Amino acid sequence: MGFVFDLGPRDYGPDDEEQGCEAICAQVVVLQDDVLLLRRSRIVLHRLNLGDHSADDLPLDEWLDGEHFEDCTDGYMFTQDVELVADAVVSWFRDICLVVTPDALGCNYEFPDELLPLD
Repeated sequence: MGFVFDLGPRDYGPDDEEQGCEAICAQVVVLQDDVLLLRRSRIVLHRLNLGDHSADDLPLDEWLDGEHFEDCTDGYMFTQDVELVADAVVSWFRDICLVVTPDALGCNYEFPDELLPLD
């Protein structure tokens, strides 16, 4: 849990962000109990600073508006369905039509930091 996967435009840079250019982005965060958080946005998504990765009482398989997250302009969803997440991401990038070829996409992933006990 805590793994984060980001997908967005490969060539987007700080100048684009300063000029307010759209950056179609999707982010998946792995929570407890095999629950995935899928977030979509038209601006760069930042890594979440979650207090914990608990999935208790989260509404599964329901698309929610993005108001909970400042950088999430197009909503988010919690689900345990990996295929649903993959289909949603692929469909969104195809429907937006800002990605001419898959080569225009870039990705980033981060594993959670693991604290080791001090000797």
